[in-house]
Amino acid sequence: MNYISRLVLPTFTFLFSVITPGLAHNYNTQGICTDADCTEPYEPPTLQDGWYLLANAGNVEWFSAHVNQGGNNIFSKAKMVADIDFTGVTHTPIGVNDVTKFNGKFDGQGHRIMNMKIRTTKDLQGFFGGLRGGGTTVCNLIIDKSCQIAGKQRVGGIAAFAQTIVGEPIVIENCVNEANITGTSTAVGGIFGGSMSPHPAIHIRNCINKGIIRGSGESATIAGWLGDNAGSLVENCYNTGRLTGIDSSKRNMVRHGGSSAVRNLFELYSNSTYTQGMKKDWITDLPKTSGELCYLLSCGQNADVWRQTLGEDELPLPFGGSGKVYLCGKSYCNGDLIEGESFFSNEDEGLVVLGHEYAKGHCLVCGGLQPGYSFAPRKVFLMGGQSNADGRSATGTMPQYIRDYVDKGGSRFCYWSYANGTEEAWQMFSGKMTPYMPYTDNNTTSRCGFDAIVYHLIEEALQERFYVIKESRGGTAIDPRCNSTGNLWWCADADWLSTASPRSGHSLTLEFVENIGLCIDNVLSQLEEGYRIQCIMWHQGEADRTQPAAYHDNLRQLVAYLRACIVEKTGDPSYATLPFIAGTVNRSSTQYNAVVEQAVLQLATEDPNFHVVDMSDCKLGSDVLHFDATGSIDAAQRMFEKLKSLGLLEEEDPTGVSSLPAEGERNGSNVCYDLQGRQVANGTAISGKTPDIYIRNGRKILNPSR
Repeated sequence: MNYISRLVLPTFTFLFSVITPGLAHNYNTQGICTDADCTEPYEPPTLQDGWYLLANAGNVEWFSAHVNQGGNNIFSKAKMVADIDFTGVTHTPIGVNDVTKFNGKFDGQGHRIMNMKIRTTKDLQGFFGGLRGGGTTVCNLIIDKSCQIAGKQRVGGIAAFAQTIVGEPIVIENCVNEANITGTSTAVGGIFGGSMSPHPAIHIRNCINKGIIRGSGESATIAGWLGDNAGSLVENCYNTGRLTGIDSSKRNMVRHGGSSAVRNLFELYSNSTYTQGMKKDWITDLPKTSGELCYLLSCGQNADVWRQTLGEDELPLPFGGSGKVYLCGKSYCNGDLIEGESFFSNEDEGLVVLGHEYAKGHCLVCGGLQPGYSFAPRKVFLMGGQSNADGRSATGTMPQYIRDYVDKGGSRFCYWSYANGTEEAWQMFSGKMTPYMPYTDNNTTSRCGFDAIVYHLIEEALQERFYVIKESRGGTAIDPRCNSTGNLWWCADADWLSTASPRSGHSLTLEFVENIGLCIDNVLSQLEEGYRIQCIMWHQGEADRTQPAAYHDNLRQLVAYLRACIVEKTGDPSYATLPFIAGTVNRSSTQYNAVVEQAVLQLATEDPNFHVVDMSDCKLGSDVLHFDATGSIDAAQRMFEKLKSLGLLEEEDPTGVSSLPAEGERNGSNVCYDLQGRQVANGTAISGKTPDIYIRNGRKILNPSR
C-alpha cells in the first residue's frame, strides 16, 4: 500500500500540473510570464464572439505564435482594446514567412503599438510579416513614432509582404505609420513593404506615413512594391516623412507594375523630382490645418472616414472622435475649389457648385458632354514606331501638365488604346479607349514619348474629345533581317505576314491592325456623331540601320498595307490616301543612318500624302539615342505644327452642299458632290478637271485617284 502511494502520488501531481498549466503562470502588466523556465511565456488573450481581444504585448505575441503555427489558425481574428507598450518585449511578425501568412481580420480600433523595436538583417520584417490574398483585412492601427523597424528586403510598418492570389483582395485601411522604417535592400515602405509572386490584389486606403523611409532602392513611403496585379489600388493617402532609396521612376509613394489604380495621394514632404502626390494648387495657405487636406482625402467616399477638429488637430486622421470637415462657399463643377470663395469648417455652412461652362459640346472645366449637342465626327489619330514613339522620358522629368495626368486620372479629352507586342499591354488596352495616361512598363518605370506632348497640344487646340490608337515598341525594325530586341517587326511583306501573327507571332503590324479593328468595333463605330481617322504619325528607323538600302521599299510597303487595311475595315476608299507623317532620327543618335533618312525624304517626293517632320536636332538624353524631356517637347511641337499645316485639327469647312437629298432620292449611300454642290461620281472629271476634294455623305474626302 505504501509502495503504491509512493508511486501514485507523484504521478498524480505531475498529471495535475500538465492538465492545468495556467495555474502555474504569473503574468506582469505586459502579459509576459515571470515564472522561471516558463515554456509558454505569453498571456493568452480573451476570446469573445470569435475575436481575440489584445490588451498587452503578451497577448499580441501569443496571437502571433498562434497564427504562425499555420493551418486554420491563419484565419483568426483579433482586436486591440488598448494602446500596447512593447518595451523590453521582442516582437515576432504575424505571418512569419512565405509559407505561413495571415489570412484573417485585425482591427486596431485606433490604438497604438509603442516602443516596438525590430532590428535584424533578415527579410520580411514588420508588425505583420506576410498577408495572404483572400479577404485579409488590417485596419485602424497606429505604429507609434517610438517604434523602429529594420531589416533587409521587404520591410514595412504595417506589413512586410503579401503573396497568394485567393478570392477577395487584401485590405489595409485607416492605418498610420509614424516609425522609421529601414531596409538594407529593396521594397521598403511605410505602410507596406513588397509583394511577392504570385501577387494578390492589394487595396491600401486612407493611410498615412509620417516616418523616415530608408531603402537601398525601389522603396516608397506608402508601398515599396505593390506588385503587378491589375486589381490592386492605393487611394486617399498622404505622407509627411522623408524618403531615401527611390528608384528612377521617382514614384515616391507607391511603386507598382503599371496596371494598378493609384489616386488621390498627397505628398507633403516636398521634393521637386517626385512624380506622385504633388499638390501645388492649394486654395489655403495651410492646407494641413485648415481642413483642406482632410476634405480632399474624403473626396468620393464616406466623409466620416477622415476627420479633423480644426484649431486643435494638427493633421487629419482616418478614424477617431474629431469633427467632420465641410467645404463651404463655392466650387467649380469638377469639385475644384474657388480660391477666395471657399473655406472649410466643422459646421456645414453650405456649398454652391457652379454650373458647367460648355464650348463645342464639352465643359471647359470638367470635360463633360453637353446634353443634346450635335458633334462633328470625332477625330482619330494613329501613332506608331519604336522607342522614341514608345517613350523613354521618365514622367517625372516631363512638364507639369503631363505629370498632372497621373494625379488627375488621365486626360480630359484624349482617349487612347495602346499596344506594344506584349500580352500585358494587350490585356490592359486592346479594344478599350480610356483617358490617356503615361504608360508604366514592366520595369515599373512611368515614362512618355514625344507623343504625350502631341496629345496635350491637340487637346489644347481642339478642346473636345478625340481618340488615339498607338502601337510602338523599342528596338523594333521593319526588315526581319534586322535585329529586334523584342523579337517583333513592322514587316508588311505578304510572305512574311503569312507565317506571322500578333504578339508572340512577332508582328507589330498585325497587332496594330487588329487593335484598330477592335477599337472601331468596340468604341468608334458606337459614337453617335461618327469618327474620322486623320493620319498616321510615325517615328522609327533606328533598328533598320543594318539594312538601310531596303528601308525605302519596306516603309513604302508598310504605309500601303496599313492604308489598305483601314480601307477594308471601314469601307471608305478615301483612306487609301490617309496622311502618313514621319519624324526623322536625330543625326547625333548612335543609331542614325543617312540612307534611312534619305529613304524617308524620298518617299515624301513620291507620295503627296507622305509628310516628313525634321527631328534631326531634337535633344537626346545621356544615352545619345532617345529624346530627353526637352527633345520630346521640341519633337512634339514640330509634329503638332505639321498636323496644323495639313488642316487635320480644323473643323470641317463649310461647303456648297447645304444638305443631302432625302434618303429616297439618293442613288445609293455614297453619292458624291463637288465643292459647288454638283453631284459627281468618285474621281469624275468636271470641265476636264478631276477635283482634288469632293463631298460624300456630308464629308470632305480627298480624291483617291489623285
